Amino acid sequence: MARSISASLEIEKNILQSQGMMTLYEVQVQQAINATPDIFEYMAAFNESVTYFKPGTASTQVYTAAPIGRNDLEQDDAGTSPSLSINIGAADQVFVSYLENNDALRGNRVRAVTVPADLLTNASACLIDTYYIDGAIIDHDKEIAVFELTSKGEIVEVTVPFRRMRRDQCPWKYNASDCLASSVANQWVSARADRKCAHTKSDCASKDNVINFGGYPGIGTRAISF
Repeated sequence: MARSISASLEIEKNILQSQGMMTLYEVQVQQAINATPDIFEYMAAFNESVTYFKPGTASTQVYTAAPIGRNDLEQDDAGTSPSLSINIGAADQVFVSYLENNDALRGNRVRAVTVPADLLTNASACLIDTYYIDGAIIDHDKEIAVFELTSKGEIVEVTVPFRRMRRDQCPWKYNASDCLASSVANQWVSARADRKCAHTKSDCASKDNVINFGGYPGIGTRAISF
């Protein structure tokens, strides 16, 4: 899916010689996912601390230098969700404590901010990628914490039908069990006098059967954002 970026970032990424890109991380570390206020650790995959903005805000934040590595994003393959691993140096034991006491931070949010080194005073000149922690392990030999990141839908175990879905059209066969009437227990819609269906939500509602409508009105008409 194409992504929109600010004009400043567009210009900077097209420069043949620049100071390069920096990756900053915001890691949610509270024990309860819905706890307030939110608690975050801010880190920079760099050899010194970096001052930039909190993701999506105009509030400045110091990102502490940390030995962070990441692998390539694994794309969907045979129905699997995109995933990513990041390695954070755990020599100071900070993340060891988080992992051991807070269920490996499972379900917490991680935002990766990619920003040109020359545009650290521009809050909008960045790309923000949002992930959620699916699990983590500690490699004591290498003294690193390894976080497995994935999409929010995977974390909350969202399931979707294994079929093509349309916003305004129902795919069910009118006389089939999928059209079981909501107001008539254990009887098929085919038992009604009306034996035709336009496969629209309005027609389904006229038969008092909208609860079984097979379309998905929540699908947008232009684009879907995650």
